[in-house]
Amino acid sequence: MPRLPFSPLFILSAALLSAVPCGAQAKIGTAPRPAAPTSLPLLVGAALGGLALGGALGFALKKPAAPKTSGETDPLFDEAPIPLALVDANEKIGRANAAFSRFVGIPDATGQVFSQWLHPDDLARVRALFSDVFSGASAQSSGESRFFRADGTLLHATLSIKKQGQKREPDTVLLGLQEVTARVEAQNELSGAREAISALYEVIAGDKSRDLDAKIKSLLAMGCGRFELPVGVLGRFAGDEFETLFVQSVDRRIRPALTFSRADTDSSEARLLGLSQLPTRANWRDFPVVAVNAGHAYLGAPVAVDGELFGMLSFSGLEARPKLFGDESAALLQLMAQWVGAEIEREEARDTLERQQLALVAANEKLEQLATHDPLTGAKNRRAFNDKLAEEWSRAVRYGTPLSLVLMDVDKFKSYNDTFGHPAGDEVLKKVALTLMAAVRTTDFFARYGGEEFVLLLPSTDAEGAMILADRLRQKIEGASWKERGVTASMGVASLTGDIKNAAALTQAADDALYQSKKNGRNRVTHVRDVPPDVV
Repeated sequence: MPRLPFSPLFILSAALLSAVPCGAQAKIGTAPRPAAPTSLPLLVGAALGGLALGGALGFALKKPAAPKTSGETDPLFDEAPIPLALVDANEKIGRANAAFSRFVGIPDATGQVFSQWLHPDDLARVRALFSDVFSGASAQSSGESRFFRADGTLLHATLSIKKQGQKREPDTVLLGLQEVTARVEAQNELSGAREAISALYEVIAGDKSRDLDAKIKSLLAMGCGRFELPVGVLGRFAGDEFETLFVQSVDRRIRPALTFSRADTDSSEARLLGLSQLPTRANWRDFPVVAVNAGHAYLGAPVAVDGELFGMLSFSGLEARPKLFGDESAALLQLMAQWVGAEIEREEARDTLERQQLALVAANEKLEQLATHDPLTGAKNRRAFNDKLAEEWSRAVRYGTPLSLVLMDVDKFKSYNDTFGHPAGDEVLKKVALTLMAAVRTTDFFARYGGEEFVLLLPSTDAEGAMILADRLRQKIEGASWKERGVTASMGVASLTGDIKNAAALTQAADDALYQSKKNGRNRVTHVRDVPPDVV
């Protein structure tokens, strides 16, 4: 008998991991069926038969052994160096070799459900690969997936799924795995390093309009993602204290403007920030960049400004890492710290002035907001309305243009409050305001008049136009979706005429019309011209 150029185990491994067109997809097809007894030599022969491995392999497999009972062993299958398993349509493993059991981390995987080790995000895709073979759409299928071993370790592996037997829709398939965790991690590390450098460049040289504060915040967010640590801090030293300047953290206890004593290493905050690792000014140039201690992970580098120690850029977490950070992480962090120091050195004076100016602008805007807006609904308040009414009244009188005013009241609001509570009533007022603000024209002026009353000033709008708009707004409120019960509004409309001598009289006329709407049954619009004389 001629000698085979490769060992049977090598040939089996090569066959199961042979190239198959990637990305094969199929519907999740055939109904589950019980697995039929299958000869392992025949299974192996079928797995290898379609591969062009030369005449020697064909000679070795042209006379397969008789089927064996389930209690017997098959060295070619059992001793294969790659994980092998026979899987039925119910995902149950009829037989697994030792390599497969070692891969999933249990003594014997036979009888287990294969999908229990799959990463949840990969489950549908891998099932589609199996369905492709079980449905008879393809004799073999392959792909890549993530697996969780019994101890929780995440592994990456390629899968090769091959049809067994002559039936178009087989009862059993042969599954082979090849672990590629090291390759995937190396690829991820390389890709991550490229992404980190690209992200750092974007922070440094990206949007020119962003100030230093925004750039540092982006830098901390990028670092937390890159180093997989939840807390990022840029802080400065002030005598014997360390003050946090910028913080990236979901834990609100860790925030900007916190100060810690350098000697205080016992508090939970100090341990979280890794302050036990902070250097003194004398030895900061020799400070170890990477450290894992006291059950938590910490990665930090000193920040120098004008050649002097300014502070620290650090990333940390409460959970210890399984291994130290690599040289790539240390180099990236040092680059980040150097950039922060250079930016502070270059922009510190100008940035201080800009922050003061921004703070002043923000304070003025807030004061303006408080002075002119209703805090509950966000609409303009009565003070702002009175100013606008005086302005529009003068314009209308001067130029002889129309001017109308709509005063509206939420119907039975007191009853709503008494029944469902004041928080529910507040929600009604907010929704009414939002509904109306979204429906009015840009030239109109909408405000909360007080309580459950709102007012709408309509420049250049006559009585007919005001009535049409008011009724459209009434319908908007009535047709909105309300949580507790339906909500409606009554409205009164008044328009500038010779009988109305001033702005206050215009408002009073609209109020008289509103009273008539409520008297006539609510949820309606009334113009003051339609109000009986004895009411006005």
